Amino acid sequence: MKDKVVIIGASITGIYAMSELVKNKFNGDITIIDKKDVFPYNTYPLSKEWMMDMDNMEPPLLKDKDFYKKNNINLKLNTKVDFINYKEQTITTNLNETIPYDYLVIATGSKVRKVKISGDDAKGIYYLREFNDAKRIKEWAKNIENIVIIGAGFIGLELASTFTQLDKKVSVLIRSGKPLENILGEQVSEYFTKMHQSHNVNFVFDEETDEFIKDDKGNISHIRTKSGKSIKADMVIIAVGVEPNISFKVDSLDIDHGIIVNKYGETSLPNIYAGGDIVKWPYKNRLIHIEHWENAWGQGISIAKNILNKKSNEYSMEPYFWTDQYDESFEYLGYARTWDKTFVRGSLNEKKFAVAYVDNNNYPLAILFANKFEKRKDMEKLLANNQPLDEAEFTDVNISIDEMTSTS
Repeated sequence: MKDKVVIIGASITGIYAMSELVKNKFNGDITIIDKKDVFPYNTYPLSKEWMMDMDNMEPPLLKDKDFYKKNNINLKLNTKVDFINYKEQTITTNLNETIPYDYLVIATGSKVRKVKISGDDAKGIYYLREFNDAKRIKEWAKNIENIVIIGAGFIGLELASTFTQLDKKVSVLIRSGKPLENILGEQVSEYFTKMHQSHNVNFVFDEETDEFIKDDKGNISHIRTKSGKSIKADMVIIAVGVEPNISFKVDSLDIDHGIIVNKYGETSLPNIYAGGDIVKWPYKNRLIHIEHWENAWGQGISIAKNILNKKSNEYSMEPYFWTDQYDESFEYLGYARTWDKTFVRGSLNEKKFAVAYVDNNNYPLAILFANKFEKRKDMEKLLANNQPLDEAEFTDVNISIDEMTSTS
């Protein structure tokens, strides 16, 4: 009998796991189950280039629609998994189907964190997570002028960049601190703040929404803050983070703010794998949770390899993300929720720089590099070197990264 692989979630992880199985000529049956009604698409462009093309209402598909039929992939859209029975190795859907599996991949990603605010039933208030959200935002944005974004994380700032370039008046409401300050530190946060302000983004610092004010048609009109400030808003996008999308029932699965997996993507239950935004995974002797495209992609491929050949592929990619805002690009390698010092290479004023986040022994935990100032492969080598950085050496642009790693 052919092995049956069932993938819950047509996410980046889910589709790249499927693609890797196809690429390696897996001769079993592959079923992908997704609650959405849209063919699997790439989430990354939704806040950026896709949103800027106001006439394009088609999703940025990950694979052509005929790919699934051509490769005998059973793609079940508009279908939600309600229950996983790991003892019987079956899943049950909201359509009362019972589907058996030999290997199960959980790739349901994340869901937006929602807030409860008076007046939040006003028309013109949105969250961005799925393609249909993006489509509704784009349609509403066509004929309005004033956009307020609540939250200054990566999605909020990318949307601020996008809509400013579309000649909208953009305000970003921040409850506390500065943009990305907790992730990238005060110096880089100030860089992002000034970059956006130079494009006329209005930051409203240390303010929290108290009420959404509607006009006589029920559309959003203003935001009133807790300090009593009024901000004009023809549209509001709430971008206050995401959380793991565990939307099914299952017994005995090890979950702690995400599904716990080992270095092979295996969960605590036999023949069940998980990857992407939904998991916590081992990195340098601790469990971490990150929500980045590249991680979801890499874990999908690694899971497929381990289905094809059990425990053959340890997931060991260095965490990496990138963001494009205006005409600038930023890349980040590593993982640093806290750090002791930062070393700056290059010049923030000249928009060409790299920032190393180091511990108290000068070991680099993560590195941010801007506008192609350094190459990713060199930064990966520097982190993999696992040696303390010499600040004078790192900050001297006349000494190449390659020289630093080859002499250490």
